[in-house]
Amino acid sequence: MHPRLRGHPTDYARFGALALQRAGHDTPVQAGVRHGDKESTADLEWPSQDPTLLQVLDGNRITEDGAEAVALAYASSSAGWVMKRRLQRSESADWLLHHEERWLALEVSGVATGDPWARLEDKKRQVARCSLAAERLAIVIAFDRPDILADSP
Repeated sequence: MHPRLRGHPTDYARFGALALQRAGHDTPVQAGVRHGDKESTADLEWPSQDPTLLQVLDGNRITEDGAEAVALAYASSSAGWVMKRRLQRSESADWLLHHEERWLALEVSGVATGDPWARLEDKKRQVARCSLAAERLAIVIAFDRPDILADSP
């Protein structure tokens, strides 16, 4: 989990864990990573969560917030991006990240099951509309596989 999210009102790590557990994964699990034309893997590890939470929490929130947890951890660990702020809906991305002298507008989505590639294309189109002076990246987390898909518009 990204260090700036510790103590945040949304417990992203918990939602990431629940989304992965809901998909039948035990910790740790190896995720496939496809970032542009590069393929690799990433080890995902989390504190196990009480599965009864899946019966009382909103499934869409689990998927969305869980995807943000995995995506922010990936952006931080793979390229050193540091979260600066949550963007507003009108800014066409979810997060503004910073690394050295560079800025990144990050759009994130998750899918519990099914084909994540069409979702990635939608998110690339969305982040391309971001008006900030920043690089742009879309990340989709496919929890059932699990896969991390990332690409720029």
